[in-house]
Amino acid sequence: MNNPVEFRLALSNSFPTGTGSFGYKGSFQIVVQNLAFVKQVSIWARVGTNWGDINASFIESLPDNLELWRAPANNSEDEFVAKYTVNGMTFWDNNAGANYKFPKAFDDFVVLSGINYKVVLGTASIAAGTLHITAGVQNLAFAKVVAGVFTTDNWATVHTAFGNFDHTMSSGLEVWTINAPVGAATAVTFALFYDVLGQEFWDNNFSRNYTVTPGAPISAEP
Repeated sequence: MNNPVEFRLALSNSFPTGTGSFGYKGSFQIVVQNLAFVKQVSIWARVGTNWGDINASFIESLPDNLELWRAPANNSEDEFVAKYTVNGMTFWDNNAGANYKFPKAFDDFVVLSGINYKVVLGTASIAAGTLHITAGVQNLAFAKVVAGVFTTDNWATVHTAFGNFDHTMSSGLEVWTINAPVGAATAVTFALFYDVLGQEFWDNNFSRNYTVTPGAPISAEP
């Protein structure tokens, strides 16, 4: 992590309430280097013509002296950047100067990943002896390989399951699905990889890998 702050993921979910209206839930995920105890992490967003801070809250400590923070989204942000103020300095992730544009969610689910997160976990579950994974992938080229590396016995044996393209979200993020038989496994540990343009990208849960058990699905939103 070269920049002390990185926008990781934004999730936006608009859903019918059953009374003829729609409810809304959304959030931004930000990763920062823990440079000092006192810090301010936020999303600097434009709503209409006005810019302002959406303050983030600490979620958890990550390996390599990193931290995960989360800020609420309200479906009115037109564009945004990640902002980190610490030790009298302010750092930004502004999508290489282009800012991030997050499409509105009206009756669907929208995900946008940060410039440094080319592949991200969507959901994972085990049902009827099959591991089911959805992954979000930035479309860097037509030819690509998306797959999961997994184990059912604490890495004594390792398996690779290749993904299939499913659809493209309005944010431009591609959704890929991975399905693999795991028999009667009581836990599956896995990581995702993405090969494109001669490069390899990983989502291994910040070097911790993911673990899913039957009846206990996991998702990108804690």
